[in-house]
Amino acid sequence: MTVEAGASLVVTGGTFNGNVTVLDDGFLDAQGTTLKGSLTSTDGFGFYLAGGTKVGAVKVSSDKFPDRGTYAYLNGATVDGDFTAGVGEVYAEAVSFNGNVTGTNVAYVDLVNSVVAKDITVTGAKLGAVACASEFYGNASYTGNSKALQIGANGPVVGCEQASYWAGDLTVSGNKADVHVSNNIVRGNLSGADNDPAPTGSNNRVRGTVSGQFEDLAPETASRGAAATHERSADVDGRRGAAKAAAHATGPADL
Repeated sequence: MTVEAGASLVVTGGTFNGNVTVLDDGFLDAQGTTLKGSLTSTDGFGFYLAGGTKVGAVKVSSDKFPDRGTYAYLNGATVDGDFTAGVGEVYAEAVSFNGNVTGTNVAYVDLVNSVVAKDITVTGAKLGAVACASEFYGNASYTGNSKALQIGANGPVVGCEQASYWAGDLTVSGNKADVHVSNNIVRGNLSGADNDPAPTGSNNRVRGTVSGQFEDLAPETASRGAAATHERSADVDGRRGAAKAAAHATGPADL
């Protein structure tokens, strides 16, 4: 199934047996829907998967429009395959990722109250990343990111009161960002070097070794809390609202 260029598709309680492709400036809103194949968005406006929606592998990429503010938003969804994004905004809340999660040169990768069964790798995120109240069962790497990294609990991007759990190694290196690493349980190693400024944080319980800039981690200070929040694209709600209104006016597709 293909969401054609510039088109919007709103689905509630549907099932797609094959792969789904979102083309240039296309938009997909899926609630309580099963996508048995993969979801690929190339130069798409974006997609919103919520309400128990399930999907296989997910890939977000650019071709002719690398500067488009595409987005991948998930809330209460399950991704059974790998999730790979090379552009745009990635926000997931209450999401189960059963494969790897990779964000490269995106705007940000924010995970809240979510579970990643395998590895997570975030590299070159322009606004940084958040890992809040989440569980990670592979290795984790945050490298070469900018602006703000909030790994663990409360930080400058979102309020977060619960700890995050890391079953493997957690590596945070080479970031030109405000790096906050607090309230984490790490069964592997916690390491990192060449972060500028040096990371801050507290209350990290590490089963393995602690090395690099995390050996003598300075506590967070109020002056370090001024980083910009990761605000989603301003026209996202407008596009979703217009798509839903059009779908309601047209009526059921009767497929």
